[in-house]
Amino acid sequence: KDLSRFFSSPHPVTIRFDDPSENLPRQVCFYHTIRKIKEWTEEDEQRQQNLWNEEKYEGKKVVLAQPYEDMPECKPMHEWQKSQFPTCTVIHEQRLIDKEFGKFLASGAFRQTFEIYDRQTDSPVAMKTIREKRDKYRFTPYYMDRHRIDALIYERTSASPWITDIYAFCGLSGLFEFAGGGTMEDAILDKEEEGQKPFTRIEKLALAVDATSAIADLHTIDSINGYSAMIHGDVKLNQFVRIGNMFKLNDFNRGHLMYWNEKKQESCPYAWDDGHNGHFRAPEEYKVEALSEKVDVFSLGNIIYSIITGIYPFAKKEYSMRETKKRVKNGEKPPLKATYRESDNPIDRVLLKAMDMSLIYRWQDRA
Repeated sequence: KDLSRFFSSPHPVTIRFDDPSENLPRQVCFYHTIRKIKEWTEEDEQRQQNLWNEEKYEGKKVVLAQPYEDMPECKPMHEWQKSQFPTCTVIHEQRLIDKEFGKFLASGAFRQTFEIYDRQTDSPVAMKTIREKRDKYRFTPYYMDRHRIDALIYERTSASPWITDIYAFCGLSGLFEFAGGGTMEDAILDKEEEGQKPFTRIEKLALAVDATSAIADLHTIDSINGYSAMIHGDVKLNQFVRIGNMFKLNDFNRGHLMYWNEKKQESCPYAWDDGHNGHFRAPEEYKVEALSEKVDVFSLGNIIYSIITGIYPFAKKEYSMRETKKRVKNGEKPPLKATYRESDNPIDRVLLKAMDMSLIYRWQDRA
């Protein structure tokens, strides 16, 4: 399989400091690898189609993240969506295998994460790389493209304080801002399960502001006429990690770069059928229908529900995944005690309003 378009040769770049401090050399030379996929030809389009249509997920042939309709008229919304900016030399010089500097943290669906210390700053960073002993997530064009998209979304959203930073990217690996404070899921559910003092209203509002601001930035950056250029596609509690005194959105492995229909002047819906498990998903995901950035908005509504109540939407202990899918597809919202609706507190009212604007069945009517 041709992987050549995912790699390029490094180019030396020199930075000179007019007035260097005692700790900085007068000039620094490093290797920065930039690769833009050549002009988007019919061959490139067919290659992308092959990635969408031929990849197998859990042994089942499915359609993954492709424009849903009017394919001949749907083209990438921006030129940068065809690009990538690998910095492989930065990845290669990290000391991952050194036990003194590398600590395994967790595994996700695609990659595993290590805490390592950057050689230049000697400060902790998160390295994500291919999962060990998982043939399913090998170096194939499909997974290379998945992580190209992941890195591109990080790069485009680097101005947002509510989205974690990326420092380097190469193939299936990347260096990211280190989050040592746990996830929003830990913060919310641990309080409930361990009988800790619940969040104050102000604390709940701060959590909701963090989550909402992250989604707003993601959907606004590089948007056209209100149509988002980028989608997360997997918004849930554990995708928000604590860094300092705020929670930031991370992990765009299921991210999607939206296509644009120039004739209709609107973005093209896309399809992604992989079973769509998870308690935070939108009805159209469970129904395997056309998808848009509004799937993130519905998931955000479920995030706010958890912030308000301290529990999962359709709590795992009471509802199976099958039952959750059935209820959401039928238009049901997660159960909410009447006391929440009866509150006159302005923060309670604001949180409920934001949740209700997001948990709307028809994606066309969502906030």
